[in-house]
Amino acid sequence: MQGIKYLMNVVFVLLIATAALHTAAAAEEKYRYAEKPWGLDSPAGRCVVCHSLEKNGDFRVAPNLWDIVGAEKARARKNYSYSTALLNKGGVWTAEEIDQFLADANKFLPGTTKSIKVPDAEERKQIIDFLKTLK
Repeated sequence: MQGIKYLMNVVFVLLIATAALHTAAAAEEKYRYAEKPWGLDSPAGRCVVCHSLEKNGDFRVAPNLWDIVGAEKARARKNYSYSTALLNKGGVWTAEEIDQFLADANKFLPGTTKSIKVPDAEERKQIIDFLKTLK
């Protein structure tokens, strides 16, 4: 009886592993020919993992960054649950504040849900300069 239970467990594990491999292969096939997100090759390419950079771009995991420099913080309240820290911060995103946020989001805005850190000041400058062009 124990041998049958063991065999059934092995078969079950193999079925789960096969299903997982099939799902991964299907996802890979689906995205193999997908169009790269706009801006991926830009200085702000690291941002497109979560944010769209296009005017009226699709909402991804986080709000669109089109025209973000000078925009009200937490401007897309209908579409996104911002952290209380950002909602309470208020004001507009200046280039200086974006720089501080990119350098260490948690230091700039304790309690934020964003954990980004871009330690290289030149990289942050290039990202911000690029974001300024998105108008």
